[in-house]
Amino acid sequence: MSWDLPLVAAGEAGSELTAGQDGATIRRSVLPGGVRVLTESMPGLRSATVGAWVGVGSRDETRGHFGSTHFLEHLLFKGTPTRSAMDIAEAFDAVGGEANAATGKEHTCYYARVLDADLPMAVDVITDMVTSATIDAAELETERGVILEEIAMNDDDPGDVVHEEFSTAVLGDTPLGRPIGGTPETIRAVPRDAVWEHYREHYRPETLVVAAAGESTTTPCATASPRTSSPAAGTSRRLACRPRAVCRSPSRAHRPARPTARPSS
Repeated sequence: MSWDLPLVAAGEAGSELTAGQDGATIRRSVLPGGVRVLTESMPGLRSATVGAWVGVGSRDETRGHFGSTHFLEHLLFKGTPTRSAMDIAEAFDAVGGEANAATGKEHTCYYARVLDADLPMAVDVITDMVTSATIDAAELETERGVILEEIAMNDDDPGDVVHEEFSTAVLGDTPLGRPIGGTPETIRAVPRDAVWEHYREHYRPETLVVAAAGESTTTPCATASPRTSSPAAGTSRRLACRPRAVCRSPSRAHRPARPTARPSS
């Protein structure tokens, strides 16, 4: 069985590929809107993990948008047109699952861990957050203070300080040399409109990869709804099924991840 998974459009040869080894089955597909879906079915497991990986990180921010990537990592948990922040939080709590996010220099990830029976719910909520966030102005101001506290905490961590200083020394005055989480100056300065523009520009079907691993992952992740677009279209975009709600406490803060994709704590 070939493990070569080329990037091709939906409907073309190679857009649906399956490979198996040691009882596990890996499947790659491309949805009609351009979203790529990767699943690994692992028989015998009762748990599952799903993540929405967006191909945008701190290096992609332009002047006036510095800090937007980190803001989005927080604000996508604050509500959509159909779910409040509390709805999102209570959903994961109700099933004993967890959801979190991580920001890197070249990607942002929103992920959840649940029992296999709750995977359809997790897929629905994570994709709803990623595609239909409201980016509320009041929530943004609240998170501005939370992010400033995070930056101050990171400055007290020798490992984080060394990492950022090393990046600055090696990469200099380039997008990759900027701190992942922003600086106090950029976080205080970035307006809601800039964060919204950053969201509309980068959170698009062609930049999104949905990946899941665990028992019976293929069906919940590969079932697409007709409503699939991007923030730029100004419409709700559902990428999968819709069982029930899910996520973590709305007050729980994130911590930017290093480029190694270490999850936020």
